[in-house]
Amino acid sequence: MREAVKICAITTWPPHPDGISLYSAQLYGHIGEKIEVKILANIVDLREEKFGVEKKCEVVRCWKRGSVTYPFKIFSRVLAEKPDIIHLQHGWFLYGGKIASLLFPLLLILLRLTGKPIIVTTHTIIGEKPRLHEKNAMNLLARMAVIFLTRIIVKLSTRVIVHNNLMRETLKNLYSLHRECWKILVIPHGVKEPAEKPRKIFWDRRVRILSLGFVRKSKGIEYLIEAFKTFSAVYPESALIIVGGRHAHDDEKYFELLRKRLRDRAENIIFTGFVDEETLDKLVWNSEIIVLPSVGGYFVEASGSLARVAMYGKPIICGKVPKFRADLEDGKDCIMVEFNNPRKLADALLLLANDANLRGIIGRNLRNKFKDRVWSKVAEQHINLFRSVVTGT
Repeated sequence: MREAVKICAITTWPPHPDGISLYSAQLYGHIGEKIEVKILANIVDLREEKFGVEKKCEVVRCWKRGSVTYPFKIFSRVLAEKPDIIHLQHGWFLYGGKIASLLFPLLLILLRLTGKPIIVTTHTIIGEKPRLHEKNAMNLLARMAVIFLTRIIVKLSTRVIVHNNLMRETLKNLYSLHRECWKILVIPHGVKEPAEKPRKIFWDRRVRILSLGFVRKSKGIEYLIEAFKTFSAVYPESALIIVGGRHAHDDEKYFELLRKRLRDRAENIIFTGFVDEETLDKLVWNSEIIVLPSVGGYFVEASGSLARVAMYGKPIICGKVPKFRADLEDGKDCIMVEFNNPRKLADALLLLANDANLRGIIGRNLRNKFKDRVWSKVAEQHINLFRSVVTGT
């Protein structure tokens, strides 16, 4: 039986292809088993498909990304719903482009008029000395805008959720939010419990390397392709399988160039595009090594791809960037490399391919570290927070 608490959750939602929509579908699907959740989601132009968790929480498409009216559309719907708590997901460009990002504080101001607690989960903190624009003057202005917006978001929120301690410390120190630190809480990104291991696993001599996630310029997948060329000279029967597609907030130029490059490569590099969950589970189980590319050093966040595979006991190679350094320890539960160095990346692939014992140790350590972060437990942490905010305890 559900508790007598109603949440209005404001977020993007599948089939919109971004990480926060996938995160939200998992989170609210589990929360919706215990308390009432009304999803106020973005209007999508794609053919709308039913996502399984919509049986557990009602989805209302009421705002459009990039529209200057989105704060008012959301505010109007929240007034009609009369929730006990308002929970917003926030990411840069989640609600649209630059103008939409500037309007997010306006949305918070409007929502404060309801008198209801406002909880914001922020998924990305911009770190030190970011390169947000090619021109130095514009980069400085962009950085100043990010600092201003971030501080305002924290100040206008009843509570702010981040996914790891590094994000919290960055807000506290880099953004000078020491006085507001009490309201910034760490609830980790949920991880998927592993699907049942298939009866048939390929145990031939072929080394299968799996890379997954959105295909973005910040991932540096081109370096992985170069590293695999070196690796496959030693293991000619190996295969690199790249699973993923274009992120909704990116233009098509990089994605199309990379896809063309992949088409021109040898047959042992397979680009699948997006795949369904069952297919992805089989690919994970049948892989010896999982690679999570990233060269994005400016962003302090959590990795959705890591959360997807962490419980499968597979060894991973990842970029030496904040979103992995916040949760992982090089040499213990991952192999961490500078991804823009294909030679070192190839060495890491060879190290794991040559040492089955090391693969087993890293995979087990990774699984043990994340076993308390499964979605059901992360949902319970959110529910406990909702209870405490409503009751004032």
